Amino acid sequence: MPTPTYDLIASNVLGSSAASVTFSSIPATYRDLVLVVRATPVNNDVGLRMRLNSDTGSNYPYVTMYGDGSAAASTSATATSITLGVGLASPNTSATMAIAQIMDYSATDKHKTILGRTNIPTGTFPGVTADAYRWASTSAVNAIEVYFGSGNIASGTFYLYGIVS
Repeated sequence: MPTPTYDLIASNVLGSSAASVTFSSIPATYRDLVLVVRATPVNNDVGLRMRLNSDTGSNYPYVTMYGDGSAAASTSATATSITLGVGLASPNTSATMAIAQIMDYSATDKHKTILGRTNIPTGTFPGVTADAYRWASTSAVNAIEVYFGSGNIASGTFYLYGIVS
């Protein structure tokens, strides 16, 4: 079996504050996508979020696990976006680190699975999360928007990779 490789599809390094970062016109030539983000919010905020194809409906059921070294918890629900680091807050002096894997993103015969891992080193609830989402759509993913829930992104680096199998 060949070893999968990562091709950089697009990147964005913010030079100033922005409401969101969007990757659009994503080619359908890869097996999976990997989004790697390091972003700092302007204000205290709960969770780095992303939406697929501008879908704002309640189409993102999820389960998440959280741990901070001394306690652990889990939760599940349905949301209007994918929140990487559900329940974690980060002050503007702390960057959120997140990786999201979007499986079979170009398939049009099934819902998409998104696996996320997030690290927030400081803030109200420092810790790590592991999230599993399902995007309840059979559309191919051709756009990804990344943003914070209640404020702008002060700074950040955003990389979108395609996995070649």
